[in-house]
Amino acid sequence: MAGVAMKIEIGIDVGGTFTDATVLDGEDGAVIAAFKLPSTRRDPGDAVLEALRRIGAEHDLSAAQVSHGTTVGTNALIERKGARTALVTTAGFADVIELRRQDRPELYRWDVRVTAPLVPHELRFEAAERLDHTGAVVRPLGNLDALVRDLLAAAPDAVAISCLHAYANPAHEIALKAAITEALPDAFVSASHEVCPELGEYERTSTTVVNAYIGPAVSRYLRRLEREAAAMGVRSLSIVKSNGGLTSPENASRFPAHLIESGPAAGIIAAAAYAGASQHRDLIAFDMGGTTAKASVVRDTRPSVGKEFLADRLVDGRDEGGHLIRSTVLDVVEIGAGGGSIAAIDAGGVLKVGPQSAGADPGPACYSRGGDRPTVTDAHAVIGTLAAETFEGTGVTFDRDRAVRVIADRIAGPMGWDLSRAAYAILDLATARMAEMVRMATVRRGLDPRDFTLLASGGAGPLHAANVAAETGVRAVVVPPLPGMFSALGATMGEIRHDLSKASLALIAQADHGSVAEGFEALRGEAETLLAREVLSGTTRTFERYLDLRFAGQLFELRIPVGSAEQPLPPLSEVERRFRDAYREEFGFDLPNVAVQSVKLHVTARMQPDSSSVRVFREQAAHLRAPVPTRRQPFLGRDGTVFDIDVYRTGPVAGRVDGPALIEHAGSTIWIERGHVAEFCRDGSVKVEVGS
Repeated sequence: MAGVAMKIEIGIDVGGTFTDATVLDGEDGAVIAAFKLPSTRRDPGDAVLEALRRIGAEHDLSAAQVSHGTTVGTNALIERKGARTALVTTAGFADVIELRRQDRPELYRWDVRVTAPLVPHELRFEAAERLDHTGAVVRPLGNLDALVRDLLAAAPDAVAISCLHAYANPAHEIALKAAITEALPDAFVSASHEVCPELGEYERTSTTVVNAYIGPAVSRYLRRLEREAAAMGVRSLSIVKSNGGLTSPENASRFPAHLIESGPAAGIIAAAAYAGASQHRDLIAFDMGGTTAKASVVRDTRPSVGKEFLADRLVDGRDEGGHLIRSTVLDVVEIGAGGGSIAAIDAGGVLKVGPQSAGADPGPACYSRGGDRPTVTDAHAVIGTLAAETFEGTGVTFDRDRAVRVIADRIAGPMGWDLSRAAYAILDLATARMAEMVRMATVRRGLDPRDFTLLASGGAGPLHAANVAAETGVRAVVVPPLPGMFSALGATMGEIRHDLSKASLALIAQADHGSVAEGFEALRGEAETLLAREVLSGTTRTFERYLDLRFAGQLFELRIPVGSAEQPLPPLSEVERRFRDAYREEFGFDLPNVAVQSVKLHVTARMQPDSSSVRVFREQAAHLRAPVPTRRQPFLGRDGTVFDIDVYRTGPVAGRVDGPALIEHAGSTIWIERGHVAEFCRDGSVKVEVGS
């Protein structure tokens, strides 16, 4: 192994088309390397290991701190390639995953399709047991031997256990798990009191089923990755969770349901870090890669956080409900609109773009890998916003002529359009879909996008960002350092974080202060156990406490902070006052005659590892030169005329550039249209003032 033993921080993110890697100096945060590799669809780990080999040829990996955003669990869920999973429930509750929630918006559609459950009816088993809501035994566990025999005959690869009211008393689930694990030692067994000990029978069961369904695939992936990375010398490997935190492969393997939004979370963490280091404290983080586009909100440097999310919700552009996962997650709106999104004419003669994607294999036609269907990337190749120079070092053989042929044959010809109209129609439709996504993340949640700056990342995000901003009323776009590898960069910026919850249903006026405090201490103890399994060490540990409260009779809660674990728990009357104030601020009124009810205790455990990655966003002290074009590039205008535009490259540069122009910026290209102005900033970012 070549190179010197210096501390480095490596971030690796697997996307649908490319796998991105960043390497930072562990002492000062300087970027040592950043590159892309084609993703390996058959086994995403192959590209991750190849990235480590490439880095290991120059650096001693034993001194590396590696953080990885993974899509293995997501892919297993979306592609229905998870384990053969059985479900064990309380007698009479085996079909709760099919009955779902009371809220059924699909009832008002004529073309209803609901996501099929992950466990078929023949693999659902009922335990003869029953607890009440306090955890008292109503019916003892009675048919354990017969249940185990039935499971042995079914031979599942994974088992999910979700008994009624197990959040209040896990005794029956513990007995079931012990017996099933002994009988099926190779099966991945998940129990709801470990995965999601909360109220909500469907939510708890669905989360536990997802955890079991993707568990074997995630465990195999992480074991192989950890083993082969260790053979290269890697001693420190962490995985990004949906909440933006880092965790060890051991913890990640036990709770894979918490990894579903791993990749998007890493990008949001990077956006929040950029907001904290810059003057842009309120951001709409807009990421567009090869397969999907994502939008999330960062307010006052803090990302928006959700308590649950629906995975595998969109199928061919249709909302089919998906699989609910009750887990802390950085809030993100995601649609099937990326550089690989396929353009096609539907049966009604209307042009559509996405959500189907050409992915990494075969990819867009211009990638020369056998793709024969027009994509958004091909439209960019046609008009000249992408060129062969853009893909240097990525392994892509760029061929504009292929893009011209597929768009001419499949779009322009059938529609009776010229080439420029067809290409711009594809791009305009993609922009319209992403603008609606930004509105979903802002306007539909009571936020005005005009109050934010749009932060663009991903390989394709900066190509569309200014137009998406213009569509939504945003006046400024900022493209940060390393936009094409932004999620990989964000993977290095996470803190170790665990979110633990416990159901606690009681009227606040009648709750016992000591019992609530004991409940928080128990959660802190569980968090300490998880932190002890981490491979990264940190200087400080914090344990933040929250109570989820609602008015009695309501179904939705507000999360109220109640201080850190080192502080005395405030009087519950004070907690009720805080809830009423928060409710009034959120909804504009109070319900003074309605009692307040606690639903859940929540503890967020954080440990900040020793990392220098946030220094990537510091201002450059070196002398900066004025921007100078590196070349001229042919460009196809909307009116069909061809003219040359300037192409710039970021670096030690400061100054302003008027559109039309292109800026090549660390794995991505920024498109500056006529009327827009770009500013090269001292922190390595590019700011775009959006014209009319």
